[in-house]
Amino acid sequence: METMTKMERVKAVLEGKPVDRPPFIAWGPHLNLEDKHIGDFTKAVIAYENQHDFDILKVMQNGLYNTEDYGQVIDETTDSEDACFKKTRIAAFTKIEDLQNVKTTDVTQGAIARETEMIRILCDYYKDTVPVLPTIFGPYRMLCQLTSYGNKAQQPAFLDGGMMKFARENEELYFHVMDVLTQQVVNIMDAFLKVGAAGFFYCPGGTYFDNIAEEDYLKYIRPWDEVALKAIEGRAWFTMLHICSAKVCFMDHMLDLPAQALNWEDASPDNPSLEEIRAKCDKVLMGGVDRHSDFYGGNRDKVKAALKEKTVEAMRQAGPKFIAAVGCESPREITHRFVVWREVMAELAE
Repeated sequence: METMTKMERVKAVLEGKPVDRPPFIAWGPHLNLEDKHIGDFTKAVIAYENQHDFDILKVMQNGLYNTEDYGQVIDETTDSEDACFKKTRIAAFTKIEDLQNVKTTDVTQGAIARETEMIRILCDYYKDTVPVLPTIFGPYRMLCQLTSYGNKAQQPAFLDGGMMKFARENEELYFHVMDVLTQQVVNIMDAFLKVGAAGFFYCPGGTYFDNIAEEDYLKYIRPWDEVALKAIEGRAWFTMLHICSAKVCFMDHMLDLPAQALNWEDASPDNPSLEEIRAKCDKVLMGGVDRHSDFYGGNRDKVKAALKEKTVEAMRQAGPKFIAAVGCESPREITHRFVVWREVMAELAE
């Protein structure tokens, strides 16, 4: 088979058609010192993608960009390992009145305007050569971020007993807040689609909260992710649902959410394998490579052999609708081995 372009490769996989080799993608680490400056961030992202030559560009935006315009007080990062999503000092929603008065923000202003401009620059640079996927946090994830997120943030008093207890005891208010935040999420996605995003790296709610009961997830979390994702159907042609955690919850209930692809830590012993999920759904499956082990080791040949073995086995388990991927953010110390993984993918094409 002739060598395909990145865009051709990804679109063929979405349709289950033959490819010269599976697409591959890793993302991370966060660009904690650059991610609030349009020029610095876009240059760093372009350098990262051009160096590693991934078939898909997952944009590593700062983990709280969607809370800034609500007044979240976030400490400045001081070094490359100082992740933004750990830096909330004062949450945006600290009292009941904040929830009662919640509104959507103007996405043409403030932090979302900054993020949209970043996505526009990246989409203009890659045009139709690489799918660009901004990061989107679903409505429940956003609510958790806005109420207490980060190492220093204090949980508001109204959340004593947890979010689900609050939701059960204040359903009308909770549903209202979730409706508003869902519209905010949709507005953000609309803004990104207008400047050329192919789709999204979408993080749904309830993926790693072991203390949430299944019936609470189905009533208080999942419906709003479904609404948000349905709102972009027909406009976003490649959205990957990132089901985060070394021990995911409720995954079976997420398999039919409106997204083209699924990504999770399939290498974790607590999570289902690619083969198990392939038996349950026909979406593109993204995984196969363990970011915690497969890239480590001083012997380059052994690392390469392990990566090849893992990728080939993943191809067997997932079938033609497969993208080789890590399960979550890549540690900084493994990025020098991405060149080895790229060699593996080139050899698979041969």
